Amino acid sequence: MRQTIDCYLRYAQHHQAAYRAIVTGGVGFDSQVLAIRDAVRERLIATVGELAWSMSEPPAVARLALVGWIAGVEGVTLDWLQRPELAREEVRALLERWLRDTLCAIEAFAPQCPAPTAPPP
Repeated sequence: MRQTIDCYLRYAQHHQAAYRAIVTGGVGFDSQVLAIRDAVRERLIATVGELAWSMSEPPAVARLALVGWIAGVEGVTLDWLQRPELAREEVRALLERWLRDTLCAIEAFAPQCPAPTAPPP
């Protein structure tokens, strides 16, 4: 996930106008832009599910928690682009830690989705 989050942030950093358009719905809420945004969100949910639990379609509670995490990632990324006071590596570490916390919360509600052990720092 570290690499996935870093690539996500790198894309946002190097393609700020496109990232903002995709995440915020684009000018006039263009249906193609919304489709791209929704596809990225679905792919992130599937990626986390596959890496954490070997399932691309996690249970409803896990999906809901991951949707919340992704919404937070988008908000944090938009704010970071506006105020780039932290290095990308620091933002990535924050989002990675937040994901681990989200996975622990998911485990409390869906024991079939155990939180992975934290990697060494």
